[in-house]
Formats: sequence, C-alpha cells, structure tokens
Amino acid sequence: MKLELPDKKLLQKTGDVDYFYWNYKFPLSIIQKYRFKAILRLLKNIKVKSLLEVGTGSGIFLPQLSKYCEDLYACDIHNNFNNIEKLCRFYTIKNYHLSQQNIESTSYPDNFFDIIVGVSVIEFVRDLPKALIEIKRILKEKGFFLTICPMKSNLLDFFVSLYSSKDPKEEFINSRESIASELEKNFKVIEKGFMIPIIGKYFPIYTHYKLCK
Repeated sequence: MKLELPDKKLLQKTGDVDYFYWNYKFPLSIIQKYRFKAILRLLKNIKVKSLLEVGTGSGIFLPQLSKYCEDLYACDIHNNFNNIEKLCRFYTIKNYHLSQQNIESTSYPDNFFDIIVGVSVIEFVRDLPKALIEIKRILKEKGFFLTICPMKSNLLDFFVSLYSSKDPKEEFINSRESIASELEKNFKVIEKGFMIPIIGKYFPIYTHYKLCK
C-alpha cells in the first residue's frame, strides 16, 4: 500500500521529541518516510481486529494504520489528544481509541492486540525491558509487534544534530546500543531488515523488525 501522510497543517507538535515536520522537509524526509514504508511492507495487505500504535506522537501515522484494522488504538505519554481526535474525524476513522499511557505499564487487557506498531519510539523508553514485557503481555499469542528503531549511526547523528540542534547523546543517551539485543532476547524474530540492504547490516541507520512472542 502506498504511503499517504496527512497534510502538515492537520498536525501539531505534542512533545520535545515529536518531529513530525521532519517528514515534510527534504532531505530528512527521505529517512523519515522510509520508517513508515518499512512498517507498511511488514503489514502487507492484512486486516486485523485490533491494532495499537505506541508512541503515536502527533498521530501522523494513524490514518494509514486505520486501513489495516477494525479497531484502532493509540497511546502516548503526552496528553495532547484534541488535535489527534480532529485528525481521526477528518479521515472519518470510526473506531479509534486514544489514551495517555506509558508503554511500560498500560491498562490494556492481556492478549488483546493482533498488531502493535512502534515507529521510532522504544529508543526513548526509560525502562526498555519493562516496556517489552508489557508489549508481550498485551499482544495476542499469534499477534505481531512491528517496530523500526534507529541504530548508532554517524549519518543519523549528523541529521539529528542539524535539524534538532541537540547532541544525539542527549536525545538517545545509550539506548541505541542495546535495542537490537533486547528485542531479539525478548521476542522471536520473524523478519529483520535494514535501511540499506547488505551494507546496512554492518553500518545500520534504521533496523525494522516483525516480532512475535
């Protein structure tokens, strides 16, 4: 399915690490949009009952994700959901459920979601092992966790510094060094890929995963 993002005017910044506007600024938009395209490739053409996006930010990916499920859920640690509700209504998404929740501990039932999606989010989680345990708890036995995460990369660090005016160490601390090992320790890897095939295995920028319990 072709990637279609909302008009930038429909979105609002929801926090310090919500860089939704990077998706509309060349050349960084190439890297940003790649993340969403990678998730769409993992989703293929499936349609499930329930799908959750963790760390939804501005809700930029929700209109696209709504095409893959009957019931769309989204959570984030911020409480700026008014504009996201307007976005969902604009795209006539009927069954959507938004809530302020930390993925380290949620109120969702056990074995509830068919698909859980996380786009550039788990690198910001304070307690990653705890968050991954929680994701496993709320994921169905035959469900999938689809995520794409930044790895330690000089190229990515250059763009982060250029566009955010922040030191990448300030932005990510040391999370990028342990993400891959934690994911592969806690889940069964169904599919794994890199932003730049073959080369990306040795010099990763972003790594995407399709995981199950």
